[in-house]
Amino acid sequence: MIEQHPLASSLTDSDRVFLQHLAETYHPTYQQMRILIEQSIDLTLWRQSPIEELWDEKAGGQLTGKAKFKAMMKDVMDKITTLRRMPTEYDNFFDKPKLNAKPSHVEELTETRLLGRCPCPVSGEKTRCCNLLTLDVVQQCAFACSYCSIQSFYHKDEIIFTANLPQRLDNLELPSDAWHIGTGQSSDSLLWGDDHGILTALADFSKNNPKVVVELKTKSSRTDWISQVDFPPNMIATWSLNAPTIIGKEEHKSASLENRLKAARKAADAGILVGFHLHPMVYFSGWEEEYRFVVNAITERFSIEEVVMVSMGTLTFTKEVLRQLRQSQQPSRILQMELTESAGKYSYPTEVKQQMFTHAYKCFPADWKTENGPFFYLCMELPQLWEPVFGRSYPDNEAFELDMKNHYWRKIRKG
Repeated sequence: MIEQHPLASSLTDSDRVFLQHLAETYHPTYQQMRILIEQSIDLTLWRQSPIEELWDEKAGGQLTGKAKFKAMMKDVMDKITTLRRMPTEYDNFFDKPKLNAKPSHVEELTETRLLGRCPCPVSGEKTRCCNLLTLDVVQQCAFACSYCSIQSFYHKDEIIFTANLPQRLDNLELPSDAWHIGTGQSSDSLLWGDDHGILTALADFSKNNPKVVVELKTKSSRTDWISQVDFPPNMIATWSLNAPTIIGKEEHKSASLENRLKAARKAADAGILVGFHLHPMVYFSGWEEEYRFVVNAITERFSIEEVVMVSMGTLTFTKEVLRQLRQSQQPSRILQMELTESAGKYSYPTEVKQQMFTHAYKCFPADWKTENGPFFYLCMELPQLWEPVFGRSYPDNEAFELDMKNHYWRKIRKG
């Protein structure tokens, strides 16, 4: 019965034996066994007590058969839910994933479609979406963040560069409403510097499309590109930042917070507009102090004139990504969270998100929240979060996009 489930191969031997015993003794439904398999895998990845140690036959009381099994299953799920609802503890988590060697660099002529859209829900306005377009000029990333799905999407250990990128970009037909294009969806935008002429091609594209903002998004500390490439004003560089604990425990191979900020400082010193993404914010023990530290580090090193935007967002998973993370068998506590369905995906409960975002926003000084400061926004989050976090909201995505667009261009023109 166990082997019928897609994730069964990711179970430890001891979990498989125990769950097989439960299956033969109580004959659970397919759905009950699916849940137990998923929870067993999660506990293993978190390096928490195995499900056998949490299972309590006494929880069934005097019940028998399916009623007894249902009571015992509720008891073990209550224990796991309690663990999920607590801020994740990292002080006793030291396991590192078994990472592959640095992926091989492969340059390949490809006809793969370059232009896409951000992964917000495609129908309706379940989340506030800025209508970001994406340019997938590189596929695959050399970083190994535990929550990221890129590694599962592209070519495993190969980095694929678009070999004829200048020509492809010259022939690219942009939608009439295009104004904001990001390059960090399928790989890190600045990890590769100007290798294979990537940034030179993007800079030329930006010069040829002066009404479009091209955003480079990174977790790297590489800065040699600053002296190698002539950035036009409509080309901005942004850094994804996180709490030091999360960088150390979950954002494997990426640059430290300090080195990311140093790289951003060099870009700003060169006259390039910069931005910061507090994304994904994680609900862990000590999160308040560490995210306050991140905000203070930003505001102490950069002026409001240098920063075009600050976004906030948190962990969001599709069912497919959850399955991939569980299949990976890589130790991580990133899924030790209360997975609540939100806009067709799984994330923290709304109350937890509001608490984290509000705290981070309050940490910014008052002058950062004026018209001259950066544009603050929530990335792929529910519309009802905006008012309690920022004290402002938008009636629809169009209004949000227009405000964002106007703010970006005011910053670019001033620069």
